[in-house]
Order: sequence, then C-alpha cells, then structure tokens
Amino acid sequence: MTISVRATNLEKFINCPMAYKYSPPVDPDKLPFIFGTALHMLVEMHVQWLENQDAVDAILHKFWVKERKMLKALTECFMKHLEERNLEYVMSEYSMTHRYEDVWQQPILEWTFDLLFKEQDGTYVVVDIKTANKAWDEEHIEWVKQRQIYPALLKSECGVDVKRFEYRVMNKTLTPKLQEVIFDIPEGNDDVVKNYMAELVNAEDTLTFPAKRNYWCRFCSLRDLCNKPKPWETNDTITTLIE
Repeated sequence: MTISVRATNLEKFINCPMAYKYSPPVDPDKLPFIFGTALHMLVEMHVQWLENQDAVDAILHKFWVKERKMLKALTECFMKHLEERNLEYVMSEYSMTHRYEDVWQQPILEWTFDLLFKEQDGTYVVVDIKTANKAWDEEHIEWVKQRQIYPALLKSECGVDVKRFEYRVMNKTLTPKLQEVIFDIPEGNDDVVKNYMAELVNAEDTLTFPAKRNYWCRFCSLRDLCNKPKPWETNDTITTLIE
C-alpha cells in the first residue's frame, strides 16, 4: 500500500517519529484551528481583491465580537505589511500532491501552501501566516521544517523555483505586531525533502518510531510517556520505543 502523508505530518516525523506515529490527530473543531482557518480565508480574499461583505459576515459569523475585531485587525496588519514589501500576488491556498517515484514504495506527499508572491526582480517567495501569543525565539525558528518542504514541492509540481520561504508571525491581539521570519532556500533542498520521505517509508516499513529530544517536546501530548526531564535541553535520540 502506497504511503501518503501531508506536509504537516512529515514535519512532525522529522522532528519526532514517535510524535508523528502516536500523537492524537488535531481536532478541527478547536478554536485555534477555526480561528486560523478564518484568518487565512480573510487574507486570501484581500490579496485577490475579492473582499465582499457577505463573505466576511459568513466567515466571522461563529465568532464573538472580540474575536471578529481581532481577525479584522490581523488581516489589516498583514495587508499593510504586504504593501510595504511591495510583493506581487501570484496564487494562494493551492493543494497538490507529489509522488516520489525514485523513492522505494513511491510515497506521496500532500500539501496546501498559504501564499505565493513575486518580488519586483522576479524572485518567488512563499509566505506562511502564523498566529502566536508572542514572537518566535531563535530555538523555535530553528525547528520549523515547512520552509524546506513547500519550496521543494512547488519546484517539482509547478516548476516554480522558490528562493525564499517567509513566515508572518502575528500575535493574537486587537493591536497585532508582525514578525518576519525569512529563510533562503539552499541548493540541494529538493534532495533533503526526498531523503525525509525515504526515512519515513523506512520507519513505516520497520515500525521504528523513536522519540527525539528537542524543542517541540514541551508542546507534545506524549511528553509524559517519554519520561524525559527537561526534554528541550538535548537532541539525543531516545532508543526506547512505545510497543
């Protein structure tokens, strides 16, 4: 049976195979998930110049007044920054799949990226929107892996050579501040992602999903099972597996 994985789950596997295999699925009914989806929809309408009051009312309908104001403030914050950067909109929320035919079992990677822009010199830039309670620190920035996955897939499936992957991190308040987190895409990035897929196929074939100690342990729902004091202080791999 062909393995098919979403980009978010591949990122989870890269950071911790045990979390990838045994963490409970994300609840799509949780407020943070619904809030993030609404923000992405509002931003997409604005960058496409398709905003209309009926659509805005429908998106905001399920939220309380404060949350509605917050979503509007976040959208305005993003659009103001976009104008300052003078980026040209290309496309957004595009879903696709890629089959790695040169990897054993030919696994499939699924994904949907947020926004693709182009700079005045023709450079392509992928932008991903995140909300957070505070600005990302250096350790958080180091461990995000979607910056590797999305550019590789755009190149493979669309022939778009992305030069930078950028996060727009905004705090969830009525007066949000925006943090730019920018990554240049190095040569050989495509091979890095292909190797990740090969590692995932091997893990599924051998049923080997070790835990890894790293930054994400502090947020992991399985952290108590690992029995690791201060798990974010080292990256050593734990050899004990969950049976």
